[in-house]
Amino acid sequence: MLVCYSVLACESLWDLPCTIMGSPLGHFTWDKYLKETCSVPAPVHCFKQSYTPPSNEFKISMKLEAQDPRNTTSTCIATVVGLTGARLRLRLDGSDNKNDFWRLVDSAEIQPIGNCEKNGGMLQPPLVSLNQDSNKIHILQLVDMSFKSLLIYGFSFSLIFFSQFIC
Repeated sequence: MLVCYSVLACESLWDLPCTIMGSPLGHFTWDKYLKETCSVPAPVHCFKQSYTPPSNEFKISMKLEAQDPRNTTSTCIATVVGLTGARLRLRLDGSDNKNDFWRLVDSAEIQPIGNCEKNGGMLQPPLVSLNQDSNKIHILQLVDMSFKSLLIYGFSFSLIFFSQFIC
């Protein structure tokens, strides 16, 4: 008789019988695991990863535009703070390392500087900095012929919009 164990019903994976690993000694086999848990493997056609990962030509401290992971309708300025293979560790300018996040180099959620403006958007401060007094964003909106230029000034963030810029 086949007994199926629900992983959701267990308090932890360690509560499952040792035979879930395929044998009492813990030797894992997919066939036994799938049978014992009444599971269905994801078919190969579901996976879209490239067999050769994209090359990572980014360097630490490079700037780019990225979707705010806490507010995906906002595009923010981000800094590359780490690299691992085809992954980038990003920090939104104005947030701390507790809010770092990872993206693949070919993610649609990252774009080169200027992409947001080119497509009629406006850069936003990260959601985390809107509620933090210690993080201040200085965003200078420069007036040019098209009233679209946006200059990010400095590394501290608090929203300051200027209707004109006088040198």
